[in-house]
Amino acid sequence: MIEWVKSTDSRAHRTGAEGVKLYNNACIARRKQYPVVTENYKDTINELNENGFAVMRNVLDKDLLLKLKKQFEEQLKKKENLKENNDHFSVVDQPLVHCPHTVELAFNDLVINIASEYFKCTPALGTFNLRRSHINKDGPVKHQLFHSDPNSIKFIKFFFYLNDVGYEDGPFSIVKGSLNTKFKGWLNKYRWTEDEMKRIYGDDSIIYATGNVGDLFIANTTSFHRGVPPLKKDRDMLTLNYVIHPEDWKTPTFEIKQQDYEMLPENKKPVADFLIKV
Repeated sequence: MIEWVKSTDSRAHRTGAEGVKLYNNACIARRKQYPVVTENYKDTINELNENGFAVMRNVLDKDLLLKLKKQFEEQLKKKENLKENNDHFSVVDQPLVHCPHTVELAFNDLVINIASEYFKCTPALGTFNLRRSHINKDGPVKHQLFHSDPNSIKFIKFFFYLNDVGYEDGPFSIVKGSLNTKFKGWLNKYRWTEDEMKRIYGDDSIIYATGNVGDLFIANTTSFHRGVPPLKKDRDMLTLNYVIHPEDWKTPTFEIKQQDYEMLPENKKPVADFLIKV
């Protein structure tokens, strides 16, 4: 019989009581410094809080996403600015610097407004990833197995597909219900198989975020989630994390060009609080 661990607003989390205290203090401080009280995306926020994810169809600038894809492909050809390049993944190092259209998405009004309502304050950009997941039929590796992110007790991640993604093209996948309910022993290991997730949460709990360029997928990835290995075509995707403290409480390492930072309107500059200006 499965024994469940019910999460509170702070969530049962691997950081324990001290981590909860640190998060709550950071939350109070940021809400005091950058308060947000709007409710323009109330339904989306409710979905995030209840299910751990939300989907918004055809809300992004497709031309911008395709321009970013072109910049991404140029970096893949050069190879000099890749921090990972193997049979499974190709990943751009410092996307805000090497693929400038990333900046437009990272400081997009829709994205910032949703993240701000979620936290009830203006958050900051944490870590992010511009990755190609290659066709590979050897089985899932690394983040292609289910896991719960340890970056923070509560944070929000946005997923931007740079190509249309069907079931066999490597969609983001999340376990509905795993945000607020964990099982006894969930901390015993970090990676879990899909069969294990289905046995624990049920077959119907596995959600596959198939969609097109222009769709926006949003999740709190303290839920169990993974990227499904692509079987038919490579998947290109940008992910952006928004937080109220540096992820993992570590010194930030992600960069933005000083000139791009200076061009931001004043109300968006707090979103760059945890970025290194270069």
